[in-house]
Amino acid sequence: MKSLPIGINDFKDIIKGNFVYVDKTRYIYELVNKEKGIYFLSRPRRFGKSLLLSTLYYLFKGEKELFVDTWIYDKWNWQEYPVVHISFASGLYKTVDDLEDKINNLLYFNTVQYNLNLSGNNISSKFENLLISLYAKTKKPVVILIDEYEKPVLDNISDSSKAKEMREILRGFYSVIKDYTGMIRFLLITGLTKFTKMGVFSALNNLNDISFDEKYSQMLGYTDEEIVIYFDDYINQSLQILTKYDKESLLREIKNYYDGFKFDGIHNVYNPFAVLLFFDKNEFEPYWSESGSPAFVYEYLKSRNIKKEQIIGVTITKDVFLNYEIEDNPPELFLAQAGYLSMVRVTPRESGKGIYRLEIPNLDVEMGLEKILVSTKYKIELNKLSSNAAMLIQAVELEDMELMKEVIEKHISEVNYEIWSQIESIGDRKILESEYQWLIASLFKMAGYKTSVEYHTSKGRIDILVETNGKVFIIELKVDESGKKALKQIKERGYAEQFKFKKVYMIGIGINSKERNIADWEVEIVQEN
Repeated sequence: MKSLPIGINDFKDIIKGNFVYVDKTRYIYELVNKEKGIYFLSRPRRFGKSLLLSTLYYLFKGEKELFVDTWIYDKWNWQEYPVVHISFASGLYKTVDDLEDKINNLLYFNTVQYNLNLSGNNISSKFENLLISLYAKTKKPVVILIDEYEKPVLDNISDSSKAKEMREILRGFYSVIKDYTGMIRFLLITGLTKFTKMGVFSALNNLNDISFDEKYSQMLGYTDEEIVIYFDDYINQSLQILTKYDKESLLREIKNYYDGFKFDGIHNVYNPFAVLLFFDKNEFEPYWSESGSPAFVYEYLKSRNIKKEQIIGVTITKDVFLNYEIEDNPPELFLAQAGYLSMVRVTPRESGKGIYRLEIPNLDVEMGLEKILVSTKYKIELNKLSSNAAMLIQAVELEDMELMKEVIEKHISEVNYEIWSQIESIGDRKILESEYQWLIASLFKMAGYKTSVEYHTSKGRIDILVETNGKVFIIELKVDESGKKALKQIKERGYAEQFKFKKVYMIGIGINSKERNIADWEVEIVQEN
């Protein structure tokens, strides 16, 4: 059984090390099988952008033996080209010196690969001289691969003046390319965010942006078919460990957690990083959202009071991304580019007019987004939220209702007192009740449970409905009223009746607004029929 390539972004290392390689060379062939290609591709983090560029690097270096078992092997001419590879993925860029030092090091590294001298008075002239020297020495057009092109800007997203400063340096650096497109065989620039007309690439108006193209929508990420074909041994291994699942239900759960990303609004892909970690650990966890959630997302949201209701279901067109620099994006566009929202096409493909609705793609993302929004809104530290979510999972799985009460109390008590004061100053009990409702529901969502707020039934709306395998929690809460009254409402309106084949926990919660926490907790159980 081949090993899982967790954290390995070098194509040669994957092939030589006998790791699983999900063959994407059919898509790559579409990119490279032209006399010239000048492309831009945006994708969220942990989607294999670096591996794509590494694969292209070895392809254009003519290392045919690495591609023996791939689709492209007998279809490519394997001619070698000079390749310039520039990546800003590593490092933190907080000053101009940080950025210029990095660029100088990258240019030097590329220069020594071809025994050239690095000359020039500044980074732009050095880049220019590198391209000229490579073309002159090899007598072949140059391939340029640029990874995480905008990371120095993202590192300064909370400081607009510094972000602008970084962007101007990058714009000058990248503008060199325009004057030498005649000697370029292939260019691919990748990043997290889509460029704007007035941003870094104002000088590169000939870039072909393939970020939303249908034919490249599944070039990064895994498809349903690829999961079954390339990970069959690991699926069987998981079935031996996770014995409550059969193959169909296991694949469905993997899909619920890690699928749902749409880059053309139509075709789904799984996040590859999360899938690999699931097969390695055989536990359903939010691997993508927990994998070092980028600081720029937290910094961006920290200064904005955002609820999910404001960003989910928003309709957009693709060209809206061209109207803003990344630090000025509205929240829904920012989160869409960061991977926390996915575009779902709502107009027919044949109409030729693309309108898209923004939705959360899967459970992994929902858990991560919920945590960031709760942290920034209520000023609760992320590590405390993670701890609370873990305690809640324990309470739900063990059906320990006292522990559930304790963790909900702890969760509420950690809200910054100034936040409560601002909410209470409005003087509207319905608004106050909705805040407690949203806060409690968020805890269940962070724990990965299917959670609905204001769930509609024929007899009324359930405040919070939590559904797990074989169990349902119906939660009704009242501010400055008793938990008994809340429980009575659940029973009188027959909220549990539609869940006859599951074990139902009916929970009435009474909130004391002065104490800002639970004053009354009432639970009754309805056994499944």
